[in-house]
Amino acid sequence: MTISNSPTPAKLEPKSFYWRLAIYGRRYLWPTFAFALFFNLLYGASTGFVPLVIRYLFDEVLPSQDRVRLYSAPVAIVVVMAIRAASQYLGSYLTELVGQSMTADLRKTMAAKMVELPESFLDRNPSAMLVSRVMNDVGLVKSGIVDGFVSVVKDGLTLAVLVAVAFYQDWLLSLIAFVLFPFAIAPVLKSSKKVRRHSRTSQNSLARLATYLQESIVGSRVVKIFGMQAYELDRFDAENKSVLQTALKTTRAKLANQPLMELLGAIGFSAVLLYGGESVIAGTRTTGSLFAFMASLYLCYAPFKSIAKSNATWQQGAAAAEDIYAILDVPNDPADPENPLKVPNFSVGLSAQSVSFGYGNELVIDRLDLEVPCGKTVALVGSSGGGKSTIVDLFCRFYDPSSGVISIDGVDLKDLQLSELRSIISVVDQNTFLFNDTVANNIAYGLSEASIDVIEAAARSANAHDFICQLPDGYDTLIGENGTMLSGGQRQRLAIARALIKNSPILFLDEATSALDSASEQVVQEALDRLMQNRTTLVVAHRLSTVVNADCICVIAKGRVVESGPHQELLARGGPYSHLFSTQFASAEAASSV
Repeated sequence: MTISNSPTPAKLEPKSFYWRLAIYGRRYLWPTFAFALFFNLLYGASTGFVPLVIRYLFDEVLPSQDRVRLYSAPVAIVVVMAIRAASQYLGSYLTELVGQSMTADLRKTMAAKMVELPESFLDRNPSAMLVSRVMNDVGLVKSGIVDGFVSVVKDGLTLAVLVAVAFYQDWLLSLIAFVLFPFAIAPVLKSSKKVRRHSRTSQNSLARLATYLQESIVGSRVVKIFGMQAYELDRFDAENKSVLQTALKTTRAKLANQPLMELLGAIGFSAVLLYGGESVIAGTRTTGSLFAFMASLYLCYAPFKSIAKSNATWQQGAAAAEDIYAILDVPNDPADPENPLKVPNFSVGLSAQSVSFGYGNELVIDRLDLEVPCGKTVALVGSSGGGKSTIVDLFCRFYDPSSGVISIDGVDLKDLQLSELRSIISVVDQNTFLFNDTVANNIAYGLSEASIDVIEAAARSANAHDFICQLPDGYDTLIGENGTMLSGGQRQRLAIARALIKNSPILFLDEATSALDSASEQVVQEALDRLMQNRTTLVVAHRLSTVVNADCICVIAKGRVVESGPHQELLARGGPYSHLFSTQFASAEAASSV
């Protein structure tokens, strides 16, 4: 009786998502990443060449006053710097290529997951939050973990070469220079935890910010008519300030180690200068060797600080990766069976036997028994909140019942492949969703190979052809987000045309005319009558016109069928339907006729 999917999946272990992210890079290991690694190694090696050249000039060339070697040195330097520049460009470009490609793959995986997420999860999480995960968090993974890894590889190779050169030149000075750096490890690790924590808070705030903005835009008519612009702006501003505060906290945590790095570097540099200077004065070291070592030491600090900085950015990417994989790990619900059965030819009908279902702890469907015979029209009526629309969702298998069986020709829906089941179902409801695309593409949605003649025939049957021809570009007219350029009746007729062109044997109508005026309803009802011909139809209705001609009318109350039968028979009984007819339907019909 409860929905099993939680909107806050369990936290992933770091090794888990690091390993899973690495899987995205496998296809790029050869040759792209291999060449990237080679050029980054070449760049690091060329950096280590600089202090050796300095030592050679000061200790060998200048004291010897050899002009041949003096003039050949700049040529060697230019060649090495050219190799260094080319290596930096190629290494950076190839690593960026790998990073961007991995990001694109991850974003594609996220998009594929979004269209498969269970309705229970979508009901509990705003769409803007999910979009933010795809757009913002994937970008943070790229800039944090992927770019951070690239930086660690590139700067790590450079640092390794420079440290090796430093020890090659003078192991004692190297120990003096680097002895203090282990003391920076603990503060770096401590700040890393803060960065990840603050970053996760910031990302959640950004998702809420996107939700507020989307609601203000999509619901702009409601916002304006109720004069709530200031309220929505205040709500946005409050969350925006929260984003700012968490961003500043993240920045402070990221920058906290930089003064420590500078201080340790200054101490190490000063210690080397004092000890090395004394040895030069004492004659145990040459000026060139000290100057070359100081150059090595100076060149070491830049990649070392870069690695420390990359660690902070890495934590932001790790927080984003946790949120991304929390969504990717939401199980598809309902899931296809391991060995799905073929969808029957559909000759008997749909059936619900002792079906119960609830949202959270709220029981909506309670031991429902319902039959929808093949080729017949069954209407569901009753007061709002009785579970009528939920019954349609269960037959579409957007949810699975917590108990009982829903079947088609006696075969449990859970034993069928979802895509095949839904291929024989069409739905038209009161909240018609249309895409920001052309009229033709909206009608042929799911049937891209449909010709314009087929599309036009469906539009004519749906009483939509005439108004389509009056649009600026006819069937090629873009209709705006959710068809905002069309009236309610026009949107419904496009939805009917979409169902007609699909030509499914099973049709669900969920209050398809409840939001229309009487004139629009008449036109839409004519189209619905054509759509319902030779189909098995389950109708949820508040209007009398969509009920009286049904083969069977079922009164739904508290998730159960309390009365069923044809219109005249139910009226004669004087039971719940008769009362509903004399109150709800009569008032609805009177209102629609005004």
